[in-house]
Amino acid sequence: MRIKKIFILKYLLLLLCGFVSLISFGQDSPEKKQIQAVFDQLVTAYGSARTRPELIVFQSSNRQILPAKYEPSPKPKIQVDATLVSIFRVFGKDSLNALAVVLSHELAHYYSDHTFCSDYAFAVKDQSKSLSDALKSLSTQEKISKETEADQKGFFYAAAAGFSPFGVQSQVLDEIYSAYGMSDTNSNYPSKQERISIAITAEDKAKSLYSTFQTGLKWMDEKNYAKAIEAFEEANGYIPFRENYNNMGVARARMALDLKDPDYAEKEFPDRFLYPLEVDNRSRLKKELVRGTDYDKEEKINQLLTTAMINLEEAIRLDRGYFQSYINLACVFDLLGNQDMAIGTIKKLSLEEQKTKEALQILAIAYYHQGRLQEAEEIWGQLGIK
Repeated sequence: MRIKKIFILKYLLLLLCGFVSLISFGQDSPEKKQIQAVFDQLVTAYGSARTRPELIVFQSSNRQILPAKYEPSPKPKIQVDATLVSIFRVFGKDSLNALAVVLSHELAHYYSDHTFCSDYAFAVKDQSKSLSDALKSLSTQEKISKETEADQKGFFYAAAAGFSPFGVQSQVLDEIYSAYGMSDTNSNYPSKQERISIAITAEDKAKSLYSTFQTGLKWMDEKNYAKAIEAFEEANGYIPFRENYNNMGVARARMALDLKDPDYAEKEFPDRFLYPLEVDNRSRLKKELVRGTDYDKEEKINQLLTTAMINLEEAIRLDRGYFQSYINLACVFDLLGNQDMAIGTIKKLSLEEQKTKEALQILAIAYYHQGRLQEAEEIWGQLGIK
C-alpha cells in the first residue's frame, strides 16, 4: 500500500509539472531572440559536457502559468514565458541582468541534476488543491534546499557569463509576484519575504565566491601563482567551475616553469619555446621554491605538473569542448616529458582547432622534444617563428 501511495504522489507531481496551458510563440519574435541569446551565453559559462536542456519560449494565454520552470523529465527542458522581457523593461539597463538571474537559476537546477519540477518564484498556483497539498507535503524542505543551491550557483554563473546579477533579485521577485498575481504566502511553502531572504543569503555567498575567483585572476596577472591557487581552490570548494580547474592547472604549470632551467635550444631560440599557457615565460621570476637541491627542485616540478595535469583533465571532464584546457594539458604533458600524450591531446581537437596558433605552437615544441625536428621546423616556419 505504501509503495502504491508513493507511486501516486510521484505521478501527481509529474502531472502538476506538465499541467500548463500554453500557446506557441513566433520563432522570429524579438522576445524569443533575446531570451535565446541570454540562454546561450549562460550555457557557455556553465561549460558542461552535458547536452544543454531544451529551451521552450512561450506566451501564456493567461497569468495562470509561472514565469520560468525547469522540468527534468521525460526530456530536460526549461520553459520561459516571453512576457518576462516586457515585464523586466522596468529595470532599464539591468533588464538583461534580471532575465539572466531567472534563466541561470533554472539552468543551475539542470546542471546540478535536481530531479524535481521547479518554478522560479517558489510559488505554486493551485490547479487542484489535492495536487498542491501532495506536492507541498512531499518536498518542502528538499525544495528549499535545492532552490537555495540553484540561487547560489545561478548568481555565480550569471556573473561568470558577463552579466551583473547582484542587487536585482528582490525587485525581480517583486515584479514577478505582482505581474503573475502570486500570493505573498503559500501554505507549507516559503512566503514571498522568505523567498527573498533565501535569495539574498545565496546572493551574498555567490558574490563572495565570485570575488574570490576574481582575486585569483588578479594574482595570476601579478604572477603570484601560489596565492592564485589558494583563491581558486577556495571558490572551487563551493562551486566546482571549469575555469577554476583550468586556472589552477595553469598556475601550477607556470610555477613549474619558474623552477625549470631552460636548455640550450630554449636559450638560443626563445620564441620557439614559449608555451601557449605562458605568454611571457622568458622573464620568469625565480621564487622561493628555487631554493634547495636539484633533486628537491625536480621533485617539486614533477609534483606541480602532475597536479596541474589532474586539474586540467577535470576541466575537460566538465566541458569536453573547452579548447583552452586541451592546449594547456598538452603543454603540461610535454613538460612532463610525455610527448606522445601532448601530441595526442592536440589531435583530439577539431581539425579547425588544430590549425590555431596555440595548437601548432605546442605541437611544434612536442615534435622537437620527441626528435621530430623537421616537422617542428615546418610548423615554426608556418608560424613565422625563427
